[in-house]
Amino acid sequence: MVEYLKNNVQFFIVMLLWLFVGRYAGPLHYFLIPVTVILFKRNNLYIELFLGFWFILILSDNLSYSWLFAKKIKDIYFLIIAGLFLLDIKNFYPLNDLFKRFIPFFIIALISLIYSETLVVSSQKTLSYVLFFFVIPNFFIKMYQLEKDELYRKLIFFVLTILFICLLLRFVDPANALSHGGRLRGIFGNPNGLGLFCMLTFLMSYLIIHIRPNLFSKNEKRLIYFLILVPLFMSGSRNVATALTLFLVLATFYRISPFLGFILFLAFIVMYEIIDSNYIYIIKSLGLESFFRLETIEVGGGRYIAWKFAWEQIQHNFFIGKGIAFDEYIMRKNYSLLSKLGHQGGVHNSYLILWLNTGIIGLIAYFSSFVLTFIKGAKKSPLAFPIMFAVMFTINFEPWIVASLNPLTIVLIIIITILTDDTFYKEKEFANEEKV
Repeated sequence: MVEYLKNNVQFFIVMLLWLFVGRYAGPLHYFLIPVTVILFKRNNLYIELFLGFWFILILSDNLSYSWLFAKKIKDIYFLIIAGLFLLDIKNFYPLNDLFKRFIPFFIIALISLIYSETLVVSSQKTLSYVLFFFVIPNFFIKMYQLEKDELYRKLIFFVLTILFICLLLRFVDPANALSHGGRLRGIFGNPNGLGLFCMLTFLMSYLIIHIRPNLFSKNEKRLIYFLILVPLFMSGSRNVATALTLFLVLATFYRISPFLGFILFLAFIVMYEIIDSNYIYIIKSLGLESFFRLETIEVGGGRYIAWKFAWEQIQHNFFIGKGIAFDEYIMRKNYSLLSKLGHQGGVHNSYLILWLNTGIIGLIAYFSSFVLTFIKGAKKSPLAFPIMFAVMFTINFEPWIVASLNPLTIVLIIIITILTDDTFYKEKEFANEEKV
């Protein structure tokens, strides 16, 4: 990791410059960051361009006013990436097919705009979501074509750098690094955001190490898992901890037999229903009241109030929704009522949000494409279904998957691209042929 930092010191100096200008130099960042992005592209520095975008997305998750510039510039940054891609699209052939598999959902999302109560915002977010699924996989494949497996190392060490900063802030600036009763959030907006970032990057790292077992030394692997798992558990996210456990157990069984893995997943569903009915007794018996924050479970953490309200709203637009971002609009509109009932925030359930925004038809279209994508990935890796089940568990409690410009969805797109695109397996197949 030290070697990575030394070799990429110029990149991190640029990121620090962005931070300084964004925080202290007012609107100058509207000039500096776009110019830097264009220079990255002109010099074929695709990885720097990509990681710079991811860095801005991470900063945009922070709720501090000091980092408000990241929320404002991320849309411009992505439009520049999309524009550079579309203007030079021939240089990215052959194109990845992830976008095609989600076309039915995109069509339903566009139809939902007819009934939108926030047409401008919904149209912008729909366009962003569509472009994200089109642009990001192809950019990632282009980076791999240029860097080969070195891309994996740069990607993972970038993640470790971010997480090391989060851990460092725990001691340097605990007032901002901790929230929600001492849980670690680092440079993220809240502890659950950090926890989800850790889990998704763990899945990404685990997948990369699985398909390229000799790419990292034993000590590097230990460092990778240490720097991801420590902040994950320090975030205190119980849903993330459960999802990670689910993944590790399923990954073990799917490697032995996909059939055994599927049977185990069905058993998990049955067990989850039993546990859900007796979770308070089980947690107290295990002495884990503190980690699982039993007091917030017993009051529902406000989620049950939001879920009930969302379900009531779904009845008004059951089959076709009112456009992407309708959930945000309806929750803000009823903020006063929901606050009195004990909830402040969003719906906190991606399934309900998709149903609200695009109707039951959109929900089915999205997850049909989602599952088909992982079925394709399962032909190349036994980790596909364990990853899918872990992700589907987390989105039952968090809304990240329904938005594009956040630091989490981009990780999922990276994982799916690695799982499904032949580009990442050609060299492995060639190596196997050489051995024979």
